[in-house]
Amino acid sequence: MGTKTLIRLLLALAVIGAVAAIIHFTGGGSLSTVSSSTDKKKVYPDFPLNDAARVVIKEKDGSITLTKGETSWEVSEREGYPANAEPVILLLRKVWDVNIVQPITIGRSQYGRLGLITPDEATTPEEAATLLTFQDKDGKELGALWLGKIYERSEGRPDPFGGGMATTEAGRYVKRGDSNAVYLVSETFSEVKTDPTGWIDKTFFKIEKIKSIEIMSKEKEGDWKLERAAESDDFTLASAVTGESLDQAKVSAMKSAFSNAQLEDVFIGEEKKENPTDTTTFKIVTFDGFNYEVSVGEKNDLNELPLSLKVAATLPEKREAGEEESAEEKTKLDKEFDDRIAGLKKKLEQEKKLEGHVFKVRSFMVDSITKKRGELMAEKPESPAEAEVAPGITLPGLPPQAAPAPAN
Repeated sequence: MGTKTLIRLLLALAVIGAVAAIIHFTGGGSLSTVSSSTDKKKVYPDFPLNDAARVVIKEKDGSITLTKGETSWEVSEREGYPANAEPVILLLRKVWDVNIVQPITIGRSQYGRLGLITPDEATTPEEAATLLTFQDKDGKELGALWLGKIYERSEGRPDPFGGGMATTEAGRYVKRGDSNAVYLVSETFSEVKTDPTGWIDKTFFKIEKIKSIEIMSKEKEGDWKLERAAESDDFTLASAVTGESLDQAKVSAMKSAFSNAQLEDVFIGEEKKENPTDTTTFKIVTFDGFNYEVSVGEKNDLNELPLSLKVAATLPEKREAGEEESAEEKTKLDKEFDDRIAGLKKKLEQEKKLEGHVFKVRSFMVDSITKKRGELMAEKPESPAEAEVAPGITLPGLPPQAAPAPAN
């Protein structure tokens, strides 16, 4: 064996020995605790999803409580008004399923950097965590999750709006209420807010196939009622007097009144008392047999107004069969009738639940139909000015003018 070969062999043995020493002194246990990229570890391995009956969300500047009622989730800060169940259930599933992307080694003194200080102790909103507390129907706490700052990942390109590199929200720093361990997770939980308007059920009423619509205001002389015999007909003015002629272009919007009604919020407590709905009432009858009374109050500077609703319906129980219907046609038409009536009954049941509440809505909902009687009429053509005719000229329909007397 040559000298060079021996040297190479000794160097190779030295490298192998160094690697072995590193493995030995760093400890095999340390290496085995590193999770592979395919392993997933949940923040809550055993979160009792189906037992959750109360969710409390607390921020630095407010809180909200969502409670599971007998038939639906409810918003406590809106006197138990129904909540939109879908985002509540989605939130619970996210907590149950959220996985740890990376453990964060950080001391309690550094919690403020990640927005993980309790709202009561934080000096600024930026330092304060959003606390999620989950309870069962008996008030027993099932768990608590603290939401800290949102993690933003660089997109590797300049921000088109300036200010450095563009970023994307890619996760959030969190910790469990029963542990000091901090984790980065892939969920941002950006929908978790304490504003009640983001949680209430926005399902509202919808009026279709209007047969008649009547406005009743404090100024009775400007009221009116429009009606029609069929959906394809134009409106006519009920109790019209001589000289009144509807402008169909001005009343066409009445056919779709409240077809896209949307609510913003629900007034409660003193606000409900301070927002009466006694300014104008619309009484509407539809071809489906529904009767509505939609009452609104005064509009504020933000183009919002209070609205209340009453609804009733008279629905047929049986279809009148045609004289020459076959058995097959009768079966088909009876099923279509039953399905339609079932849908209308469900609609009535849902809209009846809106009674007794005062809603905040945008004024555009009624602006186009809040008109005085005179504003619905066609403009009368102006009388043509009396024509001036030169002396001695006779025009059809006009008497001949006398020639001017000769001058002396």
